[in-house]
Amino acid sequence: MEKDNLNITIKIGEKSFPMKVPFSEEESYRKAGNLAQETYLKYKNKYINLSSEDILTMVAFDLAKRFIDLNAKKENTELFLEISELVTSLGEYLEAQ
Repeated sequence: MEKDNLNITIKIGEKSFPMKVPFSEEESYRKAGNLAQETYLKYKNKYINLSSEDILTMVAFDLAKRFIDLNAKKENTELFLEISELVTSLGEYLEAQ
């Protein structure tokens, strides 16, 4: 095993996925695995007649949608901060005049 890597196993649905991850990122990998597993169980309980494969597809879509929403929110926040800085600079300029 490489010095900075750790072997972990993440379970999503009925499958286990062994992987080698950077030691410094272990926690985020485990949190991601837990989130995927929780989402899987949510859909499995809601749609009891779907196959495991279909549920995994729904999990992938759900998590992709959350990612897109978070990125849009981040972009909006960054834009707001830039506008706020411009307004502050403009206010300081006008006060100096």
